[in-house]
Order: sequence, then structure tokens, then C-alpha cells
Amino acid sequence: MFKRLIILVVLSSILITLVLVKGHTSAPVNNTNTNSSSSSEYTTIEYKISKIKNNQYYGTSEDGTEIIFSTKNIRSGDQIQVHDVVICYFQKHDLGNGLVKVEKK
Repeated sequence: MFKRLIILVVLSSILITLVLVKGHTSAPVNNTNTNSSSSSEYTTIEYKISKIKNNQYYGTSEDGTEIIFSTKNIRSGDQIQVHDVVICYFQKHDLGNGLVKVEKK
């Protein structure tokens, strides 16, 4: 009976310790090259415009990812030139085809 009581106390203290440690841990951090915008439905990525041909804008991000978008994606009234940095807003779960809008930084 005494052994069962000791085992019960040890297991209870382990359980309490685990619950307290779990309560003090933070949520995992997402270490990607994308920045979450203030709205949780969009992901933003910055690109530097390298070329403009007709209505097509060509850009490169810091990690070497390239993008091509047209003037219809530019929602702001700013004139975008070569070497300008733009912020591209993508749908959170569809980076490949989910370009929503482009703004000049």
C-alpha cells in the first residue's frame, strides 16, 4: 500500500509539472521568407522589379524567387519603375496562383 502511494505521488507530480511547462511554452514560430500581413488571410512577399516589358512586370525577391505580374494586379495609383520594391499580396494557402494585389513599398 505504501509503494502505491509513493508511485501515485510521483506520477501526480510529473503530471502537474508537465501541465505547468505546457502552459508556459509559446506557439511555434514560422521561419519562412514570407511576411504575414496584418490580415490573416494574406501572405506578403517583397520583390525588386528587374524589368518591365509591355504590361508585364518582372521581379526578384531576396531569396531569388522570381515573379511576373501584369498591370491589372497593381491596386495602388503609384507608377512602378525598374529597381522599385513592391509588396505582393497572396492568398494565404495559394501562393502559386493566389496573387491578389501589388503595392509599391
